[in-house]
Amino acid sequence: MFLVSRKSFFKSVLFSLMVCTTANAWLPVHAQSQRRNLPASVAAPSNAKSLGQLPGSQPLNLSITLPLRNVAQLQTLLQQLHDPKSPQYGKYLTVQQFTEQFGPTEEDYNKVVSYAQSKGMTVTRTHKNRMLVNVSAPVAAVNQTFGVKIGTYHHPTENRTFFAPNVEPTLEPGLPILEVHGLSNYNQPHSMLKKADSHAAQSFTTGSGPSGQFLGSDMRAAYAPGVTLDGSGQTVALVELGPYNLSDVQTYFSSIGQQIKVPIYNVLLGVDGVCAGTPATSGCDDGEEVIDIEQAISMAPNLSALIIYETNGPNTDAQTAFTQAAEDNIAKQISLSFGWGGTPATEPGYEQVFMELQAQGQNVFVSSGDAGAAVGTVGYPGNSPNIVAVGGTDLVTSGPGGVWVSESGWIGSGGGWNTQSPIPSYQTPVITGLNQGSTSFRNIPDVAMEANQDNYFCANGTCSNGIGGTSLAAPRWAGYLALANEQANGHPIGFLNTTVYTLGQSSAYTSLFHDITTGNNFNSSSPSLFSAETGYDLVTGWGSPNGQTMLDTLAPVNASSPNFSLTATPSKIDLKPGETSQATITVVPTNSFNGAVNLAVTILGAPAGVTATLSPSSITGTGSSTLNITTTSAAPAGNILIEISGSSEGISQSAYISLGLPDFGLKVSPTTLYINQDDFTTASVTTTPENGFDSNVKVSLNAGLPTGVQGKIFKSGKQGNNTLILTADSKALTGIGNMVSVGAQSGSISQSFSSVALAVNAGTGRRGTGVPVDLASAYNVDSFYSDGTNFTTQGGLAGFAYSANLLTPSRVLNGIQFNFGKANAANAVAGAGQIITLPEGRFTTLQLLASGINGNQAAQPIVVTYTDGTTSKFTQSFSDWFSPSNNLGEAEAVAMPYRNIASGTQDDRPFNLYGYTFLLDNTKHVKSLTLPSDSSVIVLAATLANPYLGTQVNLASAFNATGLYTDGTSFDGSGGIDAGGTAYSANLLGVQSGPASVAINGIKYNLAAANQPNIVFGAGTPISLPAGHFNQLRLLGTGVQGAETDQSVIVTYADGSREKKTLQQTLTQSFSDWFSPGSFPDEYRVFAMPYRDLSDGTQDDRTFNLYQYILPLDAGKSIQSIELPNNRDVITLAITLLSDEEESSWSFRNHY
Repeated sequence: MFLVSRKSFFKSVLFSLMVCTTANAWLPVHAQSQRRNLPASVAAPSNAKSLGQLPGSQPLNLSITLPLRNVAQLQTLLQQLHDPKSPQYGKYLTVQQFTEQFGPTEEDYNKVVSYAQSKGMTVTRTHKNRMLVNVSAPVAAVNQTFGVKIGTYHHPTENRTFFAPNVEPTLEPGLPILEVHGLSNYNQPHSMLKKADSHAAQSFTTGSGPSGQFLGSDMRAAYAPGVTLDGSGQTVALVELGPYNLSDVQTYFSSIGQQIKVPIYNVLLGVDGVCAGTPATSGCDDGEEVIDIEQAISMAPNLSALIIYETNGPNTDAQTAFTQAAEDNIAKQISLSFGWGGTPATEPGYEQVFMELQAQGQNVFVSSGDAGAAVGTVGYPGNSPNIVAVGGTDLVTSGPGGVWVSESGWIGSGGGWNTQSPIPSYQTPVITGLNQGSTSFRNIPDVAMEANQDNYFCANGTCSNGIGGTSLAAPRWAGYLALANEQANGHPIGFLNTTVYTLGQSSAYTSLFHDITTGNNFNSSSPSLFSAETGYDLVTGWGSPNGQTMLDTLAPVNASSPNFSLTATPSKIDLKPGETSQATITVVPTNSFNGAVNLAVTILGAPAGVTATLSPSSITGTGSSTLNITTTSAAPAGNILIEISGSSEGISQSAYISLGLPDFGLKVSPTTLYINQDDFTTASVTTTPENGFDSNVKVSLNAGLPTGVQGKIFKSGKQGNNTLILTADSKALTGIGNMVSVGAQSGSISQSFSSVALAVNAGTGRRGTGVPVDLASAYNVDSFYSDGTNFTTQGGLAGFAYSANLLTPSRVLNGIQFNFGKANAANAVAGAGQIITLPEGRFTTLQLLASGINGNQAAQPIVVTYTDGTTSKFTQSFSDWFSPSNNLGEAEAVAMPYRNIASGTQDDRPFNLYGYTFLLDNTKHVKSLTLPSDSSVIVLAATLANPYLGTQVNLASAFNATGLYTDGTSFDGSGGIDAGGTAYSANLLGVQSGPASVAINGIKYNLAAANQPNIVFGAGTPISLPAGHFNQLRLLGTGVQGAETDQSVIVTYADGSREKKTLQQTLTQSFSDWFSPGSFPDEYRVFAMPYRDLSDGTQDDRTFNLYQYILPLDAGKSIQSIELPNNRDVITLAITLLSDEEESSWSFRNHY
């Protein structure tokens, strides 16, 4: 057994405690004469461009932190808790004890609450430890309270806008307030996930998943081989900064043939928990949240509970989640896989709650980062001395489900220090010239686990390979510590770092850890730091744990020591709102234990409408207590965790009851749907009763399907079973990641399932029009193979290929016919400047099915030569087949769930084939096509056609601003697209030399020339439209200065009637800011530009977007004019009208 001396431990947090101590400066009378600054700098940086003030009525949600009391005594106690020679060693505090000794007084807490209310703020959440008050307030009240003006700004380094005060906020004297969160969103948290490079081959590892990818269960087999501990009686908590879909978690375990035995409880903190949309449409991305859950459960597969503290919506932040975790005091191991800028000095509220967690025997594991070495710039909370920073490794095992063989440092493992975070005393002895750590600042990481991008995962409605990052390592360590706490049997492990650093310096180090001595985390900013070394290093810390040996050291087994057990009977209770129930809590002493056991009950997350009391609250010897549970009509549906804790003489045991209130589950399967134009697809929609639910459920399809797709839900078979049928017409808008949302309602209980991703592909068969181009003589690469076919690694596209089974022999995109070559042979053209003879004739378009490989292939030349010797020249970018870049003139043609590998297996990630339309001079006869001289541009099919391109609206007389400028042009700083000196690049849009036309989704738009009036914003003036009957109006445009919601478009028809189209209705939509896609219905991002032009002739090298909006018209009437939104910040570049040429052969009217 290794005893850890912790006498000097608290020197490691001296800096943080000094912050808290100085925060109490509000107490002395002489300090109360003037307003004081808050510790963190939150004012907008000077180089951020202002976009105006936030509306005074807009609500903001703030977290107000109060300072701790008795800081010196807390320092002493934390030192004693970690000192084996102290009588206080291991006697961790309850929440009540911590609050009584160190929390703000009730008087101070009430003072802050009253002050906030007096300033027009609404208190939304209070906390038992009295350290935090959550409030909501209009901007006007916030401005007045803190002496600021909160405005919106363009972020100087990130592709987004943010809000922040114009000056540093100040407080009135005499207020016990330490800091305030929520005054700015300049510094947003980021996930520590790392996906495999889109165009790189995935490594074949030794895991149990597809292509040898690691599963979570492989981590348990590697780091805890032969260990029978499984987390029984323990809970792990995950602090998550976004919602997730449980179905993704279920899919992961079912796809690998494993069961979920761990109950998952969500604590929603100011968020609704709904994960709507998909990443492809700027909607919900639950990758981080789901992967954390997958990894924690896999390491400890029989936990009594996994708690998800879900936060960071508009109403709260991660500090609230950690505060709630401390207040609940249920999970002894907590994991966070996010980070942000900050230091202990600028985040004193976090430091306070981290110290409370230590005092209560709770550990916090934080991902160290995925960008490699960071010399002086390590982010927060990784640079806190009060958490365990977890780095990453590259693991090799003996095979699927096999034991640990070797590990090296992972190149992305976050390591280094921050110059504003002093070194803790536990680190001082281990910094050497060999590991090149800092002797002055807090070094990271502390420990490590596998984090390479060789892990299988499920998220966002699909499963794939190639995920990694220290995001996976942190929850794995949390699960591992749960095994140690299980073995500790009521004696919490306590703050791990003091133990780890002492063990690392002991002679037993190499038997306890896998000491990782190879690999590095070099990067462009730090090309020679850091390398993995013997002992501690700044790539992997002390390394990864060595199975049972480490567990025995952290939690020595002493079967004969006095202890007690705690049980709850029954452990599952179902109630209807308004009902009451009881449970029996039994204490049984073991090994002559004779102390008094103090009982306490905690209802996880303190939900409304549920209370619980114990009688009696203390038991000596064998005995029982009655737990009385009461519910009201306010009780939420679903499962609620109730923990009963018993503590005595440093021993803490827990029993759990799951309280079930009537609810139902809603599931859609599969969660990724593919539909072809002029075809249909189906999915099952299932509702499942839970906790005695016995009412009827109404299931409905929510609005938001892409243009040209319709859907209905039909009951099928027994109660709870339904079928969703989606149909696509022949011109349905192709694309990936379209959200399909299903809702269900029963009385006051509602559920939604919004994680179904729909890909709309080109149709199949040979019913299209046009003249296919024979590319056979130019074929020089075999781009697609039949599934299961072996081919050489030099074959295909560098050892990979499209699936011929998914591609099919031919496709029809927007009515145009495309034919492919034969599978398993040369069947595509890799660009080499080839000149291809074209069929004789006059055509309006040349269309290609193609893609880039090895990344986005930008600005490639395409030339069509006519028989008279003239040419049409085009510049086109081709997206990588794995990563769509939203290039102008590019549309999805075929989205596929996998590609084939030379070994005859599959790479189960999504891949794409794209469609391109080039507008020709149809007065001339075509002769030849010249392809790019770039072998990473792959062309599979080409067709010449004369499709319907719509009726273009002439906006010349309506243009009232200049928003497109040639690169390098200077213009008025009050001009541009936003009247603020910024503009779209005419060079990127192809209008630098004059007006031009572009085809988007098979429809033609006319763009005006640069450097003259070329955009229109609504000014209350109707714009004349070509007379005729049309069923759609398509518009190229954007919002500026933020999203412009609920805008009105007024269409007047020739008979004089006016139909007002409000974009908040189901048929219309709001306008996203060109900088920040909002993924509004009927809005489609058609061009992601790599920069915009500035009035001084320079460029802003961030991504800006152009959107397509599709509005329905009454085809039964002849159109006359349109009045665009009367808003300077809604911009239109082009309008095209479409008539209803044909009706899909697939429709509910014809078939259902």
